[in-house]
Amino acid sequence: MTLKLKLLAAAGAAVFASAAGAGDLKMQTFLGANASTTKAFEAMAAKLKEDTGGEVAITVLPGGAVVGAGETIDAIQNGLLDGQYTAPSYFAGKDAALGVLGDTLAAYPDSATRDRWFTEGGGLELARALYAKYDLHLVCPVYWPSEQIPSKVEIGSVADLDGIKMRAPGGLASDLLSRAGAALVTMGVGESVTAMETGVLDATDLANVALNVALGMHNQAKYSVLARHSMAVTEMSVSLDKWNALSTESQQKFEAACNAMSSDLQTTLSDEDAAAEAKAKDELGVTFIAFGDEDASKFRAMTNEVWADWGAKSADAQAVVDSHKAFMATIGLN
Repeated sequence: MTLKLKLLAAAGAAVFASAAGAGDLKMQTFLGANASTTKAFEAMAAKLKEDTGGEVAITVLPGGAVVGAGETIDAIQNGLLDGQYTAPSYFAGKDAALGVLGDTLAAYPDSATRDRWFTEGGGLELARALYAKYDLHLVCPVYWPSEQIPSKVEIGSVADLDGIKMRAPGGLASDLLSRAGAALVTMGVGESVTAMETGVLDATDLANVALNVALGMHNQAKYSVLARHSMAVTEMSVSLDKWNALSTESQQKFEAACNAMSSDLQTTLSDEDAAAEAKAKDELGVTFIAFGDEDASKFRAMTNEVWADWGAKSADAQAVVDSHKAFMATIGLN
């Protein structure tokens, strides 16, 4: 065989190998290996592999396995990962539009209503256009419940947040809480548990009830506050090149599997929160507080202030804000 033929044969073999492995995806999640979200993703991946005859073969990696939560987009662009199951708010520092997309704060009464923006308000198309700028395809948004505030002191209104020493992760939710007068401290999750025990913190902006209980937040915090201060978006996305290499049928099955997982998680996470709330009340003596309509309206007005500032950061951020406002008007929230 001549050198030219050998080179052509090698190139052909490389193309074949590349095509054969087009659906082999390394995807990192945002929570640990034992989280319900990670387990749901693993189950979805197994079924999707079977349904696509092996064309889509996802290796599910727990949070932090390859890179930190805020580094997965860069890792995908550099070929270390092929996709992610994460929250856009992790990238608020990279792109204001991702920050606005990633947390709708107090704009909506609950996550299920907010998620209608994706399906009825043009949100999915807008989000996909934004992700395409990072060579990513957003497969689907994934349900995540409203977040609560574990607190050692009673917080029954927006006014009660004034002066509260609180852990906050940064981004839009921190902006909103600071406008309410909270004294914010940036620290990790593990540090915040200790800080609550030692009195450095009064409260912490963290997660949903089940996760807060599992992390031990309510060993000291005898209140759990549903302020609707944070309503995070989570999503599943893959490299645009990897997505385009899949057959149309496999793309459709991937999207259907993602949406089915989201629907299942709405039930699973809601059930886990209900069980955790019962445990927190009965075994830990936790009192649950939900802001009333008046305070919900105050926080919604403050959300508009946050949106005004973040929308001014870029045209993409403003487009997300405008889209939400237009949809909210159609469902009577403005």
